[in-house]
Amino acid sequence: MPFSAETLTSRTVLECSAAEQAEAMNRSFEQYLVPMQFDVTSFQRRFRGENLDAAASRLWYCGEELVGVVYIARRGWTSRVAAMGLVLEARGRGLGRPMLQTAIDEAAARGDRLLMLEVFTDNVPAIRLYERLGFRTTRRLVGFQRNASPQPGPLVETLTHCDPLEVARQVAREGDAALPWMLAAETLAATVPPFVEAWQLAENAYALVRPEPDRVMVLGLVVPRAVRRQGWGRRLVRALESQYAGRRLTAHSLLPKSAVSELLQHCGWEPQALELYEMERPL
Repeated sequence: MPFSAETLTSRTVLECSAAEQAEAMNRSFEQYLVPMQFDVTSFQRRFRGENLDAAASRLWYCGEELVGVVYIARRGWTSRVAAMGLVLEARGRGLGRPMLQTAIDEAAARGDRLLMLEVFTDNVPAIRLYERLGFRTTRRLVGFQRNASPQPGPLVETLTHCDPLEVARQVAREGDAALPWMLAAETLAATVPPFVEAWQLAENAYALVRPEPDRVMVLGLVVPRAVRRQGWGRRLVRALESQYAGRRLTAHSLLPKSAVSELLQHCGWEPQALELYEMERPL
């Protein structure tokens, strides 16, 4: 069956197996700007903290052929397009618009006040689609990286393992207001060992990281307000560099202009080439 808007149908994630969800994600993001490949475990782990709503998220088809996915996360009166993509064969055929419009209509019908998403600044076709459907850019999000340092030497500071949930609590109490969805305390609170490691420096600085085969992802950094501007943030970053010497460290492209982004720049971390727009649509 040819791909066309007239023949679009969908199934909610509730109606699909975990394997179908992961495979649909992989196919819908083939040749994407950032490579994505999920198995069932990594897919569930990824979206657990994002508050994916299985009833609001859909896999789209023309006949039996997969067209793409629109995964929706929800918190309170706010919904977020956690992932939207089309399989290679369905791209450029005008199918993204009715898929996203359905998500907008359903969010409004259930009483949500806001629908949001992130999109790479280089993804011009997607940005144009979102703008046509009423989304407007609210801020630019950036990422940073620190290339692998020499082989391990003496630790510059003594980091202590702590509960990842404690880092999330510190972010909730002490973090900046209106953090991006993926950096918010609600997201970090769903992370669990052994997939993440949490560290504290005395009781004055906290970090949450996710070790991966080719890098170490920094998911969150926070210094309590009472001890800010005393060098604890810089000491924490240097301690992480020492702890993971020989490995590349990255803070993914979800940082707004903030004290954390300024700290990483001050510590010599390089901005990543890919940046994101955060976009919102009032409902």
